[in-house]
Amino acid sequence: MLPRPEHGAATGCVVVNRTFGTRPVVIHAHGPLKNKPAWPRIREALFATDPGAPQPLEDVTLLTCNNGHEAMGLFESSAARLGLPCLVAGQGITPWVNSRDKPRTILDALSRIDTEFVLYADSRDAVLLRHPGEAIAQFAAMRGCQLLFGGDRINWPALPRFREFELSLPGARDTDFRYLNGGAWIGRTAYCREFFARVIALPVVEDAPDSEQGLLKALLPLTVPEVRLDYRCEIIQNIGFVLADIFEVSSFRFQVSS
Repeated sequence: MLPRPEHGAATGCVVVNRTFGTRPVVIHAHGPLKNKPAWPRIREALFATDPGAPQPLEDVTLLTCNNGHEAMGLFESSAARLGLPCLVAGQGITPWVNSRDKPRTILDALSRIDTEFVLYADSRDAVLLRHPGEAIAQFAAMRGCQLLFGGDRINWPALPRFREFELSLPGARDTDFRYLNGGAWIGRTAYCREFFARVIALPVVEDAPDSEQGLLKALLPLTVPEVRLDYRCEIIQNIGFVLADIFEVSSFRFQVSS
């Protein structure tokens, strides 16, 4: 069910993954443009309608990292277009090193968040399609899950130990989206604090010293099944390296008289 505001207008976008029949709420478009052909169509559909009226966020905080680089700002812009606030962390940190700064910035932000849930997405290349209320309902129904990362077609850093473990997880071989991607996730705030506190205590991954995603993958074996991957793209859809046309895309606008 699409969200309807009490008054004013609600806008947004629906992307259907035809493989699974799912409608993710967050799109993460990582990688070169040539490797994400659906991206221009999705972005255009989202920003085609007029901005929506302010909407409340009661149980979830939207979070992103943005140090002020000119390439940043997309995720929070998509939230603002939907009438939703977003907590922006990491402003002014330069030079930015993902393996050092991203986990620490997230942990610092989590210490200031008092909602039960948090939804994170990268500022540079992710968008929020609709009000996250439906994502919270889906996530809360995943019994025992405390933190859900988007599933990716690509294993990066491309280390055999990461690939072998992630392929061994239940359901991994039944989907193309079988590898952890740290560009978008949703979780219970209290657990996320514990998780990222453990992340910053890890040594960097030698073969990818700048990669925070390598740290997340290194911790994954110690945290499943509380930490899971969104194999069916129910909440998070990574579209990088998805070359087949598997998406239906449309925008919507609801107007409710006060």
